[in-house]
Parts: sequence; structure tokens; C-alpha cells
Amino acid sequence: MFHHFHDRWHPRGQGSISADDFVRLIDDVGRDRLLPAKEWLARARVDRLRDDDVCLTLDDSLRCQYDVAYPVMRTLGLTAFWFVYTSVMEGAVERLELYRHYRHVCFDTMDNFYLAFERTLRDSEYASRAAAALAGYAPTTYVAEFPFYSEGDRRFRFLRDEALPRGAYDVLMERMMAESAFDRGAVAATLWLDDRALQTLHAEGHVIGLHSHSHPTRIAALPPSEQEDEYRRNHDHLTRALGERPTTMAHPCGSYNADTLAILRRLGVIVGFRSTMRPCANASGLEYPREDHANLLARKARPV
Repeated sequence: MFHHFHDRWHPRGQGSISADDFVRLIDDVGRDRLLPAKEWLARARVDRLRDDDVCLTLDDSLRCQYDVAYPVMRTLGLTAFWFVYTSVMEGAVERLELYRHYRHVCFDTMDNFYLAFERTLRDSEYASRAAAALAGYAPTTYVAEFPFYSEGDRRFRFLRDEALPRGAYDVLMERMMAESAFDRGAVAATLWLDDRALQTLHAEGHVIGLHSHSHPTRIAALPPSEQEDEYRRNHDHLTRALGERPTTMAHPCGSYNADTLAILRRLGVIVGFRSTMRPCANASGLEYPREDHANLLARKARPV
């Protein structure tokens, strides 16, 4: 599972890798082990996947994937699953990705951003609510399924996703960006794929799948009607762009529940991916596990 890539045009950020890093990871896994996306999907359809069948997946509709990873795959004769959210292809600016870019270009380190964010939070109308929520924060167990997160990463994600009311994170980030010289319009034009890129990938044998319309970080917390709207709009956009109905997906941030799975089945989705390798009891075809590339890099870096 891959997300961010960097080169001379796309800035280095937390978790991003270069084209050379991508090649090394592919070689570590073994090029011969990597199935073409359509072949992996065909085996999954008839329940004929073997334990060592591996595929490449990319999430989040990122232009850096197309500019950095796609040329590598084309050179090596590989194809992947691309799980895309589609609001950005209809003119929206997906704030989560915009905020990530802001963090990496306006702060020397992530810890410096975290300090600035908490200062903004302490001076806000949300301070008392966040302080009360932090009393129940368990840093060793929160999002423990992502071992590559630092202590600062965990605390920030707890504040963003658990301690603050809906919409408050956007308010705080907008305040921070307003105080800087961050040109959100210019940045937004460089961040995401468009329909033409999806059509190119589709024509070359890559598989394009659902990832919701606007990428909520906790889609399982939404009412079923809102979940259905997210996936139906995502589904309809891809059907129009590609001329066929998508049958694959990945759960944004690994978030889903029984309602989500029922909605996806009604849309004709037959294969879905989680965001971790954590065991899942009675997993369905909509809950295949994935290994984050950061875990592969971490294992590679450990001394023998």
C-alpha cells in the first residue's frame, strides 16, 4: 500500500518515497511475485488467491503517484490498483491533503507543526473540550496497528479525530494557514489526479477503484445515508470517466462497518482492501489486508 512520493516537483514529506525507493521496495518483495492488478482481481473473483499472491495498491488520487510511481511501473511492466476519491476531480479541494502539504512546506519538522497546532488549539474555543478528552488518551494503544507512527503522530491524530468536534480541525487549520503565506490555490492545482490520468491508467491495464467521494477519515462514524452518498457519488464519477462500473475499493483510513460493506455490495463491489495486516475474524472479500510500505521500510532498516 503506497501513498506519497517525492521528486524535484513534489516535496519530500512524512512517509513519502522516491522513485529509487519504490524500485528497491519492489525488488525486496520480488518482481516475479507481483501479479498484474487484473490477474490478482481475477483470482480473487473465483477465490483462487494463494497466500503468496501479492499486488501493488495506491490510495488517495495523488498526482505524485502518477508522476513518480507510474513511470517506474511502466518501465518494469507492472500494474496496480489505484483507489481514488473523486471530489477533487469535480473541483473540490480535499482539505486533508492540502493540510498535509502545508505542514511539510511551512514547518521544518512535524514536531514543530504539532507544537504550533497545539498552541492554536489552546487559544481556541475548543481548548477545554480537547483537554478533557486527553485525560482518556492512551498513547501506547491508540492506533497501535500503525507502528510507524511516532508519539507526536498519535497524539495529533487523537486530537484531530477523537477530541475535536466535527469541523473543528478545519477551523483550526484554516486559522493557521491564514497566518502564513501559504498559497492554497496554487498548491491545490498540483496535488491530484484528473480524469485524463485515470483514463490513461485504465487503458494500460491498471485497475481503478473506489475510495469514497470526499475521503472522510472516519467514514464508519457517518450515518448509513451519508456513507451511501460518499460511495455512490464516487462510483458514479468513475463509471462516467472510465465507461465501466468499478468493482474494487479500499476503505479510507481503514474505517468501515457492517453498513459500509452492505452499501458496497449493493454497488456491485466485489473486492475491498483494509489498511493493515491485522487479523480480521471472518473477513469477507471486501476486507483483504494490506501492508503499508512504511512497515516494509522499517523492517528493512532494522539491524540484523
